[in-house]
Amino acid sequence: MTVNDIARAIEAIAPLPLQEDYDNAGIQCGDPRQEVSRILVALDVTEETVAEAQETGAGLIVSHHPIIFRPLRKITPHDYVSRTVMAAIRAGISLYAAHTNLDNADGGVNYRMAEELGLHNLSPLETLPANRVAGLSPEKAQRCGSGLIGELPEALSESDFINLVKKRFRCPMVKHNETGRMIQRVALCGGAGGSFIAAALRRQADVFLTGEVGYHPFFGHPDLLIVEAGHYETEQFTCNLLREIILKAFPKADVFITKQPANPVRVD
Repeated sequence: MTVNDIARAIEAIAPLPLQEDYDNAGIQCGDPRQEVSRILVALDVTEETVAEAQETGAGLIVSHHPIIFRPLRKITPHDYVSRTVMAAIRAGISLYAAHTNLDNADGGVNYRMAEELGLHNLSPLETLPANRVAGLSPEKAQRCGSGLIGELPEALSESDFINLVKKRFRCPMVKHNETGRMIQRVALCGGAGGSFIAAALRRQADVFLTGEVGYHPFFGHPDLLIVEAGHYETEQFTCNLLREIILKAFPKADVFITKQPANPVRVD
């Protein structure tokens, strides 16, 4: 297998045009023609992740978050991004990221979140422009978009829904407002999805669940339960999802998930 073979397998599920215009998904560094026998999957790429790949003989790291997110003006040991890229290049390890293209894909990150909550009747919270879903079948195009909205099998009280989130996403705590309403129609977006609160309101959701919101967006929404569960917590299933995508295309591939601590945020 080559790096390009793995890239094509992932992009068959999450084509690069699905990514947001601010994003930088795809091959981050390395030779697309490089042969790889082992693949390491991680949510984020760090110096420790590169060291783990080198120690275990992985020639490719596939991550959700791009290590090169903004243009690099210089590559020196002045910050962890540059140090990580330098370490990967020195070790001959290629880096690939599937970020918002995987968030927006049919069966992507948000669908995995919805599966954890047992939601049904799913549809994107916001659809994508036609040029970004060109080449997909009409059925698949309709299932691609930003965020998701769906329904619980039965309505839950606000406190019961919060407890469900804490259980399914293994959250020690969540941040939320209070509405006192019953919850059945659920809008969600993995990671930093605070910008989709307006879309959740338009779609008449009872709750909007995401990883990061901030402070002020909690004001002024008495009819919408807003739950901030943590960036890592809402995206923690992405490593398994990426591994499954690769193994479906290459059943005999040696694909393993990082053993490095994945969440840099501690809640004590």
